[in-house]
Amino acid sequence: MARVLIIDDDAEFADSNRDLLEAFGHEVRVAHDGKTGLAEARKFRPDVMILDVMMATMNEGFEVARKVPEMPELRHTKVLLVTGMVEELSLPAGLRPDSTWLPVDRVLDKPIAPQRLISEIERVLRKERPDKQ
Repeated sequence: MARVLIIDDDAEFADSNRDLLEAFGHEVRVAHDGKTGLAEARKFRPDVMILDVMMATMNEGFEVARKVPEMPELRHTKVLLVTGMVEELSLPAGLRPDSTWLPVDRVLDKPIAPQRLISEIERVLRKERPDKQ
């Protein structure tokens, strides 16, 4: 199975999804802020990162997402941005992955159903990021 890193300041979200993913055989680690998350990612080298946007700052997740492609040890890490920001800020067009501004594989809305999270992880693990081929 996959190595998954959850970076989210919502301990309940992080813990419940860690339990879910471990039940599906994934190895999971959790960090509650971007700085700790990046340090953990360097050591753990996850296959998938589940990343919140609003943590210590309104855009901390965006900052983390932009640093991941710059780190050679994380170049194969898939990033799922899971956020309630789209609804909270009433962004009509939502958020879309972009190789420069938002270099992630998927943008998913919170709350996310457990089976949807599992499906999205499986989906990104089967598919190479276009900018990494």
